Amino acid sequence: MKKKTFYLTALFCASMLALTACGKTAAGETDSGETTAITDTAESTQLPDNATDSDASADATQSAETGDQLPEETIQFIVDITDNHLADEGFLIGNGGTKEGYLGILELHMEESLASQAADSILPGKTYLFTVTPMMTMSIPPQMIAIDFSEASEADITRLENIRQTTSNYQSCMERYPDMELEAIIGDANLNYATWTQEEIAEYLAFLTEKGYSETSSAKSYVNLRENLNGSIVTGAE
Repeated sequence: MKKKTFYLTALFCASMLALTACGKTAAGETDSGETTAITDTAESTQLPDNATDSDASADATQSAETGDQLPEETIQFIVDITDNHLADEGFLIGNGGTKEGYLGILELHMEESLASQAADSILPGKTYLFTVTPMMTMSIPPQMIAIDFSEASEADITRLENIRQTTSNYQSCMERYPDMELEAIIGDANLNYATWTQEEIAEYLAFLTEKGYSETSSAKSYVNLRENLNGSIVTGAE
């Protein structure tokens, strides 16, 4: 079972590499409508690869004590929300991911019974924990269906930042940016910053100001620290 889960995860990561490879693609470049499995069991939602068996035992014990248990065939995503278009277009956009599957820009559709509540309560600039079904489209950004959500805890947010520390492509992007035109930098960063840590985003924002970016620049930057997120390149929100 673990080998099958690993294979599905590796296949999905490879298909999404275009989104997070610095300077390689643009949002909306493909929308095949095909779907793939994120995982075939709830096993892969547990711990990162560097976790120990004792960590897993501790988590299992805590789950048993609290009564918290994910239903089978689901996976959890920690997401910084950039857009809430549930009321008008039926989806959320955010930056986030899960340890074994995907890290980047996501499009979330809510189960019908949750749509109204989520439309009123989910806010850009906040972080949420979504339980989703294990299938998603192969489009950019990938689309998935959430069957539950809650506001992320500080531990969830810390975990997301820890994931980004190991998967961020920030350094490779910044090696290229000094030799690029401002508009090209903005377009590239708008696609890639979903993998960056908050510290890296703050550093990039200072760099962007030094390069001459302002609110009147012809190209719009959507890169912001978590609490200032309000719009994404996916929707072209102002």
